[in-house]
Amino acid sequence: MQAVDTLRRKGFAGELTVVGDEPWLPYQRPPLSKKYLAGALERERLLIRPAQFFAERQVHTQLGRRVSEIAPREQHVRLDDGLVLPYDALVLATGSRPRRLPAPGADLAGVHYLRTIADADRIRAECAAGGRMVIIGGGYIGLEVAATVRGLGLEVTVLEMAARVMSRVTCAEISAFYEAEHARQGVRIHCNETLRALHGDAAAAACARC
Repeated sequence: MQAVDTLRRKGFAGELTVVGDEPWLPYQRPPLSKKYLAGALERERLLIRPAQFFAERQVHTQLGRRVSEIAPREQHVRLDDGLVLPYDALVLATGSRPRRLPAPGADLAGVHYLRTIADADRIRAECAAGGRMVIIGGGYIGLEVAATVRGLGLEVTVLEMAARVMSRVTCAEISAFYEAEHARQGVRIHCNETLRALHGDAAAAACARC
């Protein structure tokens, strides 16, 4: 999104096309674990630029489409429906993907990863008051989700494999502060834990740790 904005502001008048495999225009992801997950922020307010931005600047979008082939010699990309888009310059801005759980039972229903609007919607749909949620990972996103769903009335347990939460990004004193604050809100945090397996018949109902 920033590349598109900068190109137009710097006077690039050529054709611009944005391809994305999600059905939404480019949006902010940080609120997905906070206000949006809590239901306190409308989806439209996640957008980095409104729809008219693209129309006014003549930016074409191919949303809900995936690039299946890049042909650098021919200078074109092919989308998953066969459409070919020629280019003079190609910007790859794919972002990252969540690391998948390497544990038995990770493919059970009720196991969620958080990166997209659709992910947040699915998690929110299962956030019934009185329910229980286990969060794997005590980093920023994990703790934000823990605080959010605790506020929705769920029982929350966080499993962290390191000796303290947010160990890669903060000092021990800051980790201790957040562990204490989450505990004060009723979130249970277990450090030095490794996920061994997820159990359930059709959906995840329990996890084993060691």
